[in-house]
Amino acid sequence: MAKVAVRHDRVTSNHSAARLRSKKRTRDSSKAVVAGLFLLLVGQVAAALYMSPMFAVTSSTVSVKASPLCTESEIRSLIQSDLPRSVMRLPIARWSDALGNLPVVKSVTITTGFPNRLNIVVKDRQPQLVSDLGGIGRCALDSELVPFRLAGDGDNKLPNLQLQSDITNPGFGISVADKVQVAGIQTILKWLGEHPDVTASSLNIQNKHVSFVIQSSNVNVLLGTPRRLREKLDSLEILIEKRPDLLTSHKYSAVNLFSDEYPALVTRSNPVDKSAVP
Repeated sequence: MAKVAVRHDRVTSNHSAARLRSKKRTRDSSKAVVAGLFLLLVGQVAAALYMSPMFAVTSSTVSVKASPLCTESEIRSLIQSDLPRSVMRLPIARWSDALGNLPVVKSVTITTGFPNRLNIVVKDRQPQLVSDLGGIGRCALDSELVPFRLAGDGDNKLPNLQLQSDITNPGFGISVADKVQVAGIQTILKWLGEHPDVTASSLNIQNKHVSFVIQSSNVNVLLGTPRRLREKLDSLEILIEKRPDLLTSHKYSAVNLFSDEYPALVTRSNPVDKSAVP
């Protein structure tokens, strides 16, 4: 009868492989237990956040930094129906949209803090101009040319916006000019803020061109399109240094700055008499 030879090294290899498989199953089982415990812990924390009164936001844990046009009572009235509620379940997006849709509101910041804090900060639009917008009357506009309320006696010192716009039915909270024109007016307002000796009685947008009128001398500063507007205004600054009577005299009717390199003065005595300024 033939003998069957079993190699010792093959038996040893099979035993080693079996031990490795057993260790791997043990490790996998341990990982599954740890993962299960972690998920259980997360579930308990989530349940606490959703259900525990410790995390419930109430009127007393709400901080509101309101503004003159959007008052604290209005804000609290808006959110009150959703309280008390867990700090993790607050409808912040809906509140932000509701407040942001108010014409007088420029920005809204809503943040939370553990365990149950809610902070709301609202900033109003600030009046920069006034304009007669036909159907909705004389309005206050901010620097983005957004009408947000009717103009009052306190707005009488603001420059008047003379507007030629494609918007035939403007409404509160909607800009009355396109982005390029808005940027042009913002640049002019910023420049005027940097030069308090130059006060504008009106700013104008007509046929995509921008201009403003110097209040003290009634000189119309023609700036053309908003392209290279800052350079044109810098040329105006140099021109005023050379001709300071632009701010005091009624000799001139206009300054043509369509080109920032060659500003020209138009006198009142003879409208066709233009003098280039060196």
